[in-house]
Amino acid sequence: MNKIQIIEDFKLFVEEQGVSTETVNQFIRQKKAENADMLMIINAMKEYADSTKDELLVSEVFILMTDFNEWCGGTMKHLSDTTRNMYGDDVWGKIFKDVEMPEVGWTADDMSDFTYKIEQKYLSATTRENYECAQKKGNPFARTFTDSDKKYLTIADVDLLLNKLNDKFLNALRKCHKSGELFFNQKIDDVAMNEYETGKWSMRREGTKIILTKNPFMMGKYLAGTDNKMKRYYACHCPWARQSILTDRTVSKSFCYCSFGHDKYELESAFGRQLDGRVVCSVLEEGSLQCVFEVDIPDDIAISHE
Repeated sequence: MNKIQIIEDFKLFVEEQGVSTETVNQFIRQKKAENADMLMIINAMKEYADSTKDELLVSEVFILMTDFNEWCGGTMKHLSDTTRNMYGDDVWGKIFKDVEMPEVGWTADDMSDFTYKIEQKYLSATTRENYECAQKKGNPFARTFTDSDKKYLTIADVDLLLNKLNDKFLNALRKCHKSGELFFNQKIDDVAMNEYETGKWSMRREGTKIILTKNPFMMGKYLAGTDNKMKRYYACHCPWARQSILTDRTVSKSFCYCSFGHDKYELESAFGRQLDGRVVCSVLEEGSLQCVFEVDIPDDIAISHE
């Protein structure tokens, strides 16, 4: 089966079943049962979804792609390898031995269920602190810097940097708002653009901390939502945890240290060093409608604030 045929099959399937998570999952399961090339299948699904500019359809397929591309690939493999390196074969074996590791073609349900099971095994084998530490060091965005990479900034430099990064983000959104193109998976209509322009979702400095408030995965549906569980669902970006919000087996916010690693990536590049911090709150927690991360400004820079 070639890509054109897959696109046509998916188009007809969506037209018959309607756009939903379950429609995407059913199509995936059907093709897996046919022993199809799942990477080709998902790439074809993405091509069709992108052509429709349907925010929900693009979002559902985007979630399937996120962890299997060159940029993000292998979140769970990174966690497995880091666990073995940090805590040894005994702890690793209690968590990952004989576990079927994720592969292209897993549905969002499969991915969230896997994360919940791994998390429970992790917390049985060792401590939550160790689990969070492994997430910090084992996420796909973690890098190693040397002293020669360090950039010795001042607090004033940090403020300028945050303004620059915020402007870059807002300008990308404004471009999509004007052109009608999607921002990754999001439709940036007037309502969404006005919300972003408030600055509520921009990076800011509070003393010697940088506060990162993660923008919702689907801003329009997030703003329109009245049910808090669904607002949390529309806020979450994580392919490994998002679906769990709709179940009674919700992944904990400890898993969000992976997302924290992603969101501080640009800051680490600018500072030329690894940055520490914490997950303040997450939509994986009942009652929390935002994901907020706190990044510590290094001491040699923070001292200029005193």
